[in-house]
Amino acid sequence: MVRRARKLPRFVWARALRGLNRGLAGLETRREEGGEAPLLQKPIFVVGAPRSGSTLLYQLLVVRFDVAYLSNLHCRFFGAPALVERAFGKRLRPPEDFSSRFGSTRGLAAPSECGPYWYRFFRKSPQHVSLTDIEPDRLERLRESVRAFARAADRPLVFKNLVNSVRLAPLAAALPEALFVFVRRDETDTAASILAGRRSVNADESDWWSVEPPEIERLRSLPPQEQVLEQVRAVESLVDQAREEIGRDRFLDVRYEDVCADTHRALESVATFAERHGVALRIRRDVPARFEPGAHSRLQQA
Repeated sequence: MVRRARKLPRFVWARALRGLNRGLAGLETRREEGGEAPLLQKPIFVVGAPRSGSTLLYQLLVVRFDVAYLSNLHCRFFGAPALVERAFGKRLRPPEDFSSRFGSTRGLAAPSECGPYWYRFFRKSPQHVSLTDIEPDRLERLRESVRAFARAADRPLVFKNLVNSVRLAPLAAALPEALFVFVRRDETDTAASILAGRRSVNADESDWWSVEPPEIERLRSLPPQEQVLEQVRAVESLVDQAREEIGRDRFLDVRYEDVCADTHRALESVATFAERHGVALRIRRDVPARFEPGAHSRLQQA
């Protein structure tokens, strides 16, 4: 009985927090004008296949440059990150800790993928969302929320949630100002890392994990090693397709291997890309000059 009583407050708190976030969602954008008026800040999205080095790049961007981002604190109040930004944004100092566990980071100020925020606007399943799959009012609410966050931050925005890689068309329709940094990594290293993630998170490398491309049911019928290779190729193909539809000039390709080998040069390429589009990324802090590439196991040859 004592153990159950101790667990009860956590359950009650979680339920209350969900209710609070539902209420905050309306409050967040109450003062926003909405419509098609340009955003005060162009958002930058980090996209790519899972295990491609996107979390490291995200961490580096928010530490190196004076940008706003969804932290773990913002994510606790995903119904109104703009309100959190107004209250705490300028005081949040992203940790100079570039470790993560399958995209998750530690510390309230650490950058978050914040799935609950994006699920305010996009369905959970199927994850792939085309422009015809989503109601216009959801896109309007997304734009209003990002506008509110940009107004509260008054500095460039950087987002990273890899599921956005399979819903780029509606994202770009809601946010035509958005820019995209596409992270790539050697595909066999990426696939091997996804397998390792499956074993760690699901305890079974046959059990699907992370981003789901539209052909997921066909991919499930393949052996695990083929599944993960095709997962990487499918996600990257969708990003390439979106590049052609949205506009090549709005995309920058970055190699994970290049980020590790010369971090400053890779970040400077992002800053130059952003500047071409009128986004000034002011340096906030120094970051390590290089990183050792993440441990991986090559896929065994069949």
